[in-house]
Amino acid sequence: MLVNSEPSYVADAIFFTLSHWSSWKRIDDSNRNTLLNTLSNREITNHLKMKLLYSSSGPLVLVMSEIGRTCFLDSSLEVIAVKAIQPSLRAKAYRSLFEGKSSWFAGREWEWTDRRYGEGRRKALVATRILTIKIQRLPTLLLAANDRSSLVRRVAAEMLIKELDNLSDNESLGLAKKFSNDPSIAVAERGNFALKKLAGGTLF
Repeated sequence: MLVNSEPSYVADAIFFTLSHWSSWKRIDDSNRNTLLNTLSNREITNHLKMKLLYSSSGPLVLVMSEIGRTCFLDSSLEVIAVKAIQPSLRAKAYRSLFEGKSSWFAGREWEWTDRRYGEGRRKALVATRILTIKIQRLPTLLLAANDRSSLVRRVAAEMLIKELDNLSDNESLGLAKKFSNDPSIAVAERGNFALKKLAGGTLF
């Protein structure tokens, strides 16, 4: 059994499996749950956490999203957000923390775009789970705002726009000005939008 094997070997096997199982058509929910329940072993989950933290490449966001079907990594999300090497993984962790939920790809379904002509497309389905932890929003926002990656700072700028009504005027204005001067165009655009909202220049 997996739980009786060396935890680091099991973690490697789970990491590989989680990276590929969305493309495996024959795996069913029972097999998925069996594998995910293995993460209740703290040693195995800790090895996976270390792989996520210290790997610089690979489908880390995908793996963390799949682990997010369970609560076993919730308490590590703040550490991953701050310390993970891969920027896209830090951005994903921060987004999960701010939104208070984890999300993962749950398959596709057909969506009609024009029934008259038989036209449609396959739409991606996203499943979610509420996190078992809460964060201090302003300190977490400040950490994300000062991240070295524009991917993370963009998430922070998006969250600032959503949180404007929940922050003091000084806090909101300071962060909005910071983002508006960001070297990343995408971040600066969101900072300028936040400034306009604070000035009453937009209803959205």
